[in-house]
Amino acid sequence: MKWLGIMFMAALLAIAPGYGNAQQQKDTPPAAQTPEVKGEPAATAKSFTPAERKAYEKKTAEELAAIQEKIAELRVNATSGPPQQKRTLILAANNLQFQKIAAGNRLTALEKAPETAWGQQKAELDKAMEQLRKSCERAGVQLK
Repeated sequence: MKWLGIMFMAALLAIAPGYGNAQQQKDTPPAAQTPEVKGEPAATAKSFTPAERKAYEKKTAEELAAIQEKIAELRVNATSGPPQQKRTLILAANNLQFQKIAAGNRLTALEKAPETAWGQQKAELDKAMEQLRKSCERAGVQLK
């Protein structure tokens, strides 16, 4: 029975040309084979003043604190709400809590980041905060 599975995998690998081949194909130029690098081009990178950095960090920390209060309200609603919604509300609160912790960790990394890496850390924090906001909307939590 094992040999049948091995033969099947060998046939699949033989059918798929280049599958499992780590070498570059010779008919395409090397420039076409390099992966795309995403992010801001170096010429458009914005440098932030220390005051702008502190203001952004403070604003984000306040938003995370507000989200934490909303998560606490969601947990209270889960305990006092109808039993049919209790599990759903608790799962939503736990999911939001994990995402909030991850965003908080990104904020901590941003606060400790050197000036050269601050822009990249900010972009990662922005993504995490956007995902957290979307999750709050899906959970029915009003942020403002």
